[in-house]
Amino acid sequence: MPNTWPVVDVHHHIGVSTTCTFIAEEVLIPWMDEGEIDIQIVLQVNQHACHRTPDWNPYLGNDYIAKIQRMFPDRVLGLARIDPWQQPPGRYTYPPSMRGKPFDRFKRNLALEECRRAVFELGLRGVKMHPKEHGYPINHHSVRAIFTELVKLQEEAKRTLVVLVHAAADSTYNTNEAMMDVCRDFPELVFLMAHCGFPWGGKTLASTVGPLDNVLFDLTTCPETATILEVYERYGPTRFVAGTDGPFGAVSIKNAIVAATFKTPEEQALVFGGNILRRLGLAATRKPDGRFVLSKPA
Repeated sequence: MPNTWPVVDVHHHIGVSTTCTFIAEEVLIPWMDEGEIDIQIVLQVNQHACHRTPDWNPYLGNDYIAKIQRMFPDRVLGLARIDPWQQPPGRYTYPPSMRGKPFDRFKRNLALEECRRAVFELGLRGVKMHPKEHGYPINHHSVRAIFTELVKLQEEAKRTLVVLVHAAADSTYNTNEAMMDVCRDFPELVFLMAHCGFPWGGKTLASTVGPLDNVLFDLTTCPETATILEVYERYGPTRFVAGTDGPFGAVSIKNAIVAATFKTPEEQALVFGGNILRRLGLAATRKPDGRFVLSKPA
């Protein structure tokens, strides 16, 4: 592929949990260099929706993601994890005599507070949402409140925020129709649809989410070529991005998925990095060794 755009891996987990020991301070840059990745988008391991980094595990939480972004500002973009359940109910549901009345016992909304902290205090570039792992439909009203807040924060920060959604069709919480519902209602945000609805997404992906140009299809661990081809044939190469799903997935798998559909070097360069940088309004410069770094660090 031509070296016209940086290689941007849009999907990599960092931190320590019961299934992952990726201590990014030590191993992220070697991982990137070995895989010829110029810029890495990082997010928390899946087992948690941890806002603040806890004392018992310094490798978890949004503060940890921000720490790694600060350590490598010209090569790393971080996404916060937000727990949509950490919000007060808007109205009473019980007892029947109170049903429908405004809830007045407490008002603090930790989910929305964390959105603001992530953007302005931590300097992160958006959020990662995992409906399957944390048990919510992506178009639930509590999640919509987060997206409404992100639109406001985006206007205040004057920079594009990205929403990366685990959108594999691997549970009732992940459907193309739910993604279509919410992405259509928030055209101001850039959504990355991780895994492209695999394994059942091919039935409706192109017809549901396809027409929404604020959605980029993240090919991370999506081997369903028929699904990708249908979207490509209708909407072209500028709607795709690619990640490794690291450290669980390999760079070679990502490269093979892209090569199966995008035949020209120019199209591959867009998928590997050009499309996401354009959407985020970011620029990169080439170093003397031929690699790219962000022109304006995050």
